[in-house]
Amino acid sequence: MKEFRFIHTADWHGDSDPIKQRKLEASLGQMVDYCQVNKVNAIIISGDVWEKKQSYADNSGVPMVITYLRHLSRLVDFIFIVKGNNSHDEPGSISLLHQMESNIYAYESPTILGIIGNNTVVDLVKPSAEVEPDYIISLFPYPTKAALLNVNSIDGSNEDYIQVLESILRMIGNVHIKYNVPKIFGFHGNVQGTRLSSGQTLLSQDIIVSPFTLQLAMADYYALGHIHLAQKVFYHGYYSGSIYNKNWGETEQKSFNVIKFVELHADDDREENQFDEEITDSGEYFIFINKVPLTAARPMISISGTFNEGKVDSTQELSADEIDAIVQGNAEVRLKIKVNENDRKLITATTEEELKKQFGEDVKIEWDVVPVERESRSEQIMSCRSYVDEVVEYAAVIGEEVPDSVKVKVEEIQQEAGL
Repeated sequence: MKEFRFIHTADWHGDSDPIKQRKLEASLGQMVDYCQVNKVNAIIISGDVWEKKQSYADNSGVPMVITYLRHLSRLVDFIFIVKGNNSHDEPGSISLLHQMESNIYAYESPTILGIIGNNTVVDLVKPSAEVEPDYIISLFPYPTKAALLNVNSIDGSNEDYIQVLESILRMIGNVHIKYNVPKIFGFHGNVQGTRLSSGQTLLSQDIIVSPFTLQLAMADYYALGHIHLAQKVFYHGYYSGSIYNKNWGETEQKSFNVIKFVELHADDDREENQFDEEITDSGEYFIFINKVPLTAARPMISISGTFNEGKVDSTQELSADEIDAIVQGNAEVRLKIKVNENDRKLITATTEEELKKQFGEDVKIEWDVVPVERESRSEQIMSCRSYVDEVVEYAAVIGEEVPDSVKVKVEEIQQEAGL
């Protein structure tokens, strides 16, 4: 019985920021652990390997990503990478990863690859001979009008753009349909019907692709990247989500997807092939799809509150999952607390220690001091003959005295300004 197991991951966002580096390393470490105890045929990384333009320096995100790619390449048969959007994966930054190890394949243009055994990859668009692949990996980078239409303006014809996109996907589908083997399509982009984490903002010029258009590729599993919230978008179309919580508002548990294809014959016992989450039929194969939680990735929960009479009160309702994550110490928490200016002096080291006991030692506490409204109107200010008189009168309104040194300074400023 043939069986193939794949990891679908995306949105690594390797960066020079040390906090993000620690988070990324923790999640990649768990992926390594999984591959050490499970046979994995291939890893598909669906774009946004980088957070932004990176230079090869010790403190950049490059050394860590390369280290883990090399480590993973020794544990699996192949790694396939497709380019994300330009604001993260700068043009050329993904192709540089191509063949850095013999089993790492990275592309910045649409590609259809047939895999034979554990060491042969064939370009199925231009095969040198008839081949019988064991499975197919096709990759499609973030679609832009400039790339598909060879134009410099985003105002190019939408109709032309859609026609080109559909023709490419239909061509991929025409190749896929020739082979009765597992077919995975790695795509980086925004699919219609997608939900977002409150912490993720998308590009203002994001191109939204309909599920119907994407399914022209005729794949068995669509490995999607770009959206940080893991979810099923359409039949066999899944976002794996980012592998660490990047922003406040990304409160979901991060994960990566494992897809297992199992060839079943009439006399096979299907119960023996139960995987975990979902089972679907695809020709000669059953597909088992499972989310593997990245427990090192901690939800980032922002809580608003007020400080009254020496006590902090929350002003928002938390979900059961958020409360559980906080209680278990499995969340990063930011407290944004409004405090009246007159009550600021009531905040002591003990106050913050109590908050740390409740929300964790690494809780981020932001005190938003609200100034007391003061009555500053005075009819006599209108009749003052000098700036010194105005300052003295204003001070009297708010119950303050003006020292002689301040009066002298005001006169000096008035003279320098020629007023």
